[in-house]
Amino acid sequence: MDLRRRLAQLHTAAWRTQPWLRLPLTGCFPLAVLFLVQLITLQDWGKACAWVDGHTAAVFFTWLLLLGAELLVVVLTGRFFPAAVVVTLPTVLFAVANHLKEALNGEPILASDLVLAGHAGELTSFLRPGMELGTGTVTALWLAVGLLVLAFLFSRGRGPRLSWTKRLFLGVLTVSLVLNVAWSPAASALLKGADGESQGQRNDRLGLLAGMYTALQQSAMEEPDAYTENNLNRILLELKERQSANETSDGEQPNVVLLVSESFFDLTRLPNVDFQEDPIPNFHALSEEYGGGRFLSGAYAGGTGNVEMELFSGIPSAFPGETESLTSLSGSGIYDRIPSLVKAFAGQGYETVMVHSYNDSLYNRSANMPAIGFDEVVYDRDFTVDKTYAGGYISDDTWADELISRFEAKGDGPIFLYGLSMENHQPYFNGKFDAHSGVDYTCDRLSGDDLGAFDALVHGIHDADAALGKLVDYFSNCGEPVLLVFLGDHLPGLYLSGSDTVYSVLGCVDSPSTEDWDAETLKEMHKTDYLVWNNYGAELESPEVVSVTGMGSRILDWAGLWKPLWFTWVDQAMEDMLLYRERLFVDAEGNAYDAPPESCAETVSVYQTLVYDLLYGEGYIAEELTTYQPD
Repeated sequence: MDLRRRLAQLHTAAWRTQPWLRLPLTGCFPLAVLFLVQLITLQDWGKACAWVDGHTAAVFFTWLLLLGAELLVVVLTGRFFPAAVVVTLPTVLFAVANHLKEALNGEPILASDLVLAGHAGELTSFLRPGMELGTGTVTALWLAVGLLVLAFLFSRGRGPRLSWTKRLFLGVLTVSLVLNVAWSPAASALLKGADGESQGQRNDRLGLLAGMYTALQQSAMEEPDAYTENNLNRILLELKERQSANETSDGEQPNVVLLVSESFFDLTRLPNVDFQEDPIPNFHALSEEYGGGRFLSGAYAGGTGNVEMELFSGIPSAFPGETESLTSLSGSGIYDRIPSLVKAFAGQGYETVMVHSYNDSLYNRSANMPAIGFDEVVYDRDFTVDKTYAGGYISDDTWADELISRFEAKGDGPIFLYGLSMENHQPYFNGKFDAHSGVDYTCDRLSGDDLGAFDALVHGIHDADAALGKLVDYFSNCGEPVLLVFLGDHLPGLYLSGSDTVYSVLGCVDSPSTEDWDAETLKEMHKTDYLVWNNYGAELESPEVVSVTGMGSRILDWAGLWKPLWFTWVDQAMEDMLLYRERLFVDAEGNAYDAPPESCAETVSVYQTLVYDLLYGEGYIAEELTTYQPD
């Protein structure tokens, strides 16, 4: 009772309303919050202090924005505590989310990730149970609580004696002053970074909050300098000549099955792991007999939706603006216009079906997949076979059964059947599966829970390989021609205790953070594996490396089908480049760069011009590029 009385006395004490106390608190509070955000980001007191000391202009700019938000709430409510909450909670929680993403996927939150904010609850289910927040995060959270308690003690019991008219006037004045400074030439000069600057580099230079603010200022794809009708018509004529020179097979159209296996890759390439038995015997046997190679993905440790959209569209993920990704493009009907491998199949008489062993909550698949041409989209709730679960998700064995069921239910014509698995999705932790993987291996560098997390990965990939074997066995005897392409969407994010990952512990990389990797390391960490198989005796060329951008066109080649002009262009572009995403450009020879080299500048320029015409421009040649039926 005495404690409650004492707190009440503190809250009502006259000294707390004195300007000589309240004004410094009001001014210093945003600075304290900024420091906490950097402490969570850098996870070290010394580094956070050094950053604040060495980035005066960025600190002042961020302080100004936070102070403006704080003053606006104070003016409108007459109370300091609500203003403190508005400034503290969103920024600190954003910093925590950013730290967790960096730990899991090795990169910070991007502006395009913010479209997933409404699924935060579901995304947290991908975190490993018992995952450490980090000492910097825990300290910052306690200090944030202390700041809010202090703000509560200094908050007035009632608002100032101002009319709402005066409050609104002062609020508008506050917003106007802040915006004028935020959009000033000095601010623009501060925020502008080097061409090709990554979000991580932006955050290092400006801090997490100003780094994200800068990214949010970036518009969607800007109109290229070469965007003119005459230029596009010239490109169109060249593509038509190239298309006419290409030949397609006159044979029977095969059924095409594309299997994208969650986080699948060849485990036997990992250093410092000794496998006494093959964890993926089906994949190895099939790729040796029929062909396969490395799949150069557009993502690392996550982002399956963007990988599949780049595969289907042939659009490099570097082209959308900072606030967009290939799964969150803005504009009415944009996914009806986007180039589509699925529509290329549909235009040639194929039934098109997608089977995903998860729900449709992420990547706007419920709207985007029908728009790009799928006749039917099947999610976990739509499965017609008995479901079994493994590792918390529908098992790959059940997924294989559902794919077989959908194949057997198809019509008389050919089918394009796209399957996306889920069993091997993160998180990886000791006890994820009910039992050990059953694969015999040793790894001296991992022990305890870290070894258990690695075994969860081995278990998931071993099960994916078994599902592949089950599907190939079925299609081998189905009585119809089937082309099957199997690939891993991206390498898994393998966060361990502390700040390490499986890759850093095993010696694959020098640092767990992708921001520390050079272009060559990024390229290697974007590689998974693929194989191409068929049951009708076709001898198919399987390049050593196929990129996500060119995979859709390659599938049309393997199937012997006619190509729309758009995929004719993709083929031409792949003669100069394989992959283009933030901080990574890979040319046709496999050389990795931070940004496109001069030798590829013309190809990149034409690529951007064509994409702009298709998605945002006047559509000068869009219809001819995306005609999906041969004459």
